[in-house]
Amino acid sequence: MSVESPSRTLADAPRADEGYYGPESLSWRIFSDPSSMLGAKNALFLQMLEPAMMTHFERVSLTSDGPEEMALRFDRTSAYLRDAIFADRAHADAAAAHVDRLHERASWTNPETGEVVSAKQPEWQRWTWWTYIWSALRGYQEFGPGLSTDEADRAVRESRLGAEKLFVPGPYFETFADLDQYIRDELNTKSLTLFAALAGHTLRHPDVSGPIAKWATRRVINGILSLLPESALYFYAVEDRSARELARGARFTRFVARLARKNQTAEQLMAQAVGESIAQPYQRVRPARS
Repeated sequence: MSVESPSRTLADAPRADEGYYGPESLSWRIFSDPSSMLGAKNALFLQMLEPAMMTHFERVSLTSDGPEEMALRFDRTSAYLRDAIFADRAHADAAAAHVDRLHERASWTNPETGEVVSAKQPEWQRWTWWTYIWSALRGYQEFGPGLSTDEADRAVRESRLGAEKLFVPGPYFETFADLDQYIRDELNTKSLTLFAALAGHTLRHPDVSGPIAKWATRRVINGILSLLPESALYFYAVEDRSARELARGARFTRFVARLARKNQTAEQLMAQAVGESIAQPYQRVRPARS
């Protein structure tokens, strides 16, 4: 006699394996550390410099979303990126398949040409994925324990797994230097739309109350901005923030990352990330029928 599979809302398949990376990978160590999460926020500033992608985002997204709704969106994106690395293979596959479907469905019709444009554009996929990887690694380098050249290269090669799951087209990179060169070369082709400029202004000036919170927030944002290549900084007109102020922000952000670690070892941080993935999976997987 077979047992009916429980509803997705009532049950979730137990963790079956260590996923595509595993505890011996650099990816587990890097992406469980608060420094990489802080660094990854820098990717938003780079991604907003792809004008066609931002025009698409403006057309298919609810641009009237308030701060709470936008925060929920970012939380969902963060949950996917977490599960891509820390979930078991079944949950990582389910998460990637869901995101891929979202990209295919997110489309709009250009009124001038009649062309239906989906989010699944090779150039946009490459820029989005690799700016995230570059920014997370830079955060770990600058605000966290740091990486040797060999470790950074290995982390870049490991990230191909996630790229392949999301059908991000190649060519892929062998070294961090290759990835870094790609980012800097691509910046020569980028520009800032009005929509992106307004979004960037909101990110740089979040709505926080209280003088201490405002001071600390500005310092952390300066730390995040300090990771940007100089050519990217020009787009956002941050002349009011000197190189010295950005350097102070980087030091303060390093301090914030250290506090966020709470004296936990790398192994404890990795276990915490796995536990979060199990407790709140991005996509549930039906338990196998017994």
